[in-house]
Amino acid sequence: MDKDDVRRSTRLSRKIAIEITSLDPAYDFRAEYLTVVVNAHGCGVIVREQLEKQLLVNVKLVSNGRNKRARVVLVIPLPESASWLTGLEFERPNNFWEIEDPPADWRV
Repeated sequence: MDKDDVRRSTRLSRKIAIEITSLDPAYDFRAEYLTVVVNAHGCGVIVREQLEKQLLVNVKLVSNGRNKRARVVLVIPLPESASWLTGLEFERPNNFWEIEDPPADWRV
């Protein structure tokens, strides 16, 4: 992420169980994780496998099975835990997370 980027929607620190599945047939990946932060445009999650930037994935809420397509936009190594902070960006922003009273900038 460029430090000059303007935040498009407020981040909230939330641990929400999600399943991430690769939509690229050449890249077999599916795992459950907890989000670290969420916003209307996607989420940040710590994963044990390095995902490639621009990889298309399906994000599924474990709680209710809702799905949304996203792409990997950020991959930062976390050497102390042999994992990666991974940013996922939705194709279309909305309150996918079903946050009650979301921040005003989530109404996109």
